[in-house]
Parts: sequence; structure tokens; C-alpha cells
Amino acid sequence: MEKNQNEVHHHSTWEDRLADRVAAFCGNMKFVYFHLGWFFIWVILNVVGFIEVWDPFPFALLTMIVSLEAIVLSTFILISQNRQSQISDARSQRDYAIDKKAELEIEEIKITLKRILENQEDMMKK
Repeated sequence: MEKNQNEVHHHSTWEDRLADRVAAFCGNMKFVYFHLGWFFIWVILNVVGFIEVWDPFPFALLTMIVSLEAIVLSTFILISQNRQSQISDARSQRDYAIDKKAELEIEEIKITLKRILENQEDMMKK
């Protein structure tokens, strides 16, 4: 199993690995807290007006930035999911090969046991 995972990792591009890292970061509560803080600060600064307002209500610039971020993040997540699917497929193929080999070995053991039993029966009859 290690070999297949390493092969998939070895054949991945730096973009694939970047997508994995971004997806892992985005799937973290720190990411949520960061965004909540960012939105809170953005809205407060643009509503209260401590400084010059650059994005008045209804916050069109913030909406555009968040929309673009959603597009980029969803793309990274899809790339990462595709890679995870490749790893899972490689693992499944390896598991199938191991199961098939085990099945053949069990059949050989059954045949050997049958021969041993037949030999014992023959010896008991004598």
C-alpha cells in the first residue's frame, strides 16, 4: 500500500500538492475564525467610519472578493479530491491483488489438506 501511495505522490505535480495543502488548511476551524474576524473588521471599518470608507454598504467589493475566493478554493478542493480518489483507487487495486493472491493460496491449502486427509484415510484402511 505504501508503494502505491508513494507512486501517486511521486507522479503528482507541485500544483497538486499545493491544492492538497490549501484544501487541508481550508478544512480547519482556524480558517473559519480568520474569515469571521476578517468580515467583522471589514464591516466595522466600513460602517463606523474610523477611516475613509472604501466599500460602503452593501459591501460590493467584499462580495466580489469572497466570490472569487470561493471559486479558487472550490477548484483547489476538487483537485485535492481527485488526488485522494487516485490514492483510493491505487489502494483498492492493491487490496484486490492481495485478496486474489490469498484466495489462490487458500485453494492450494485446501487441496493439500484434502490430499493429507485422503492419505490418512488410506493409511487407516491398511
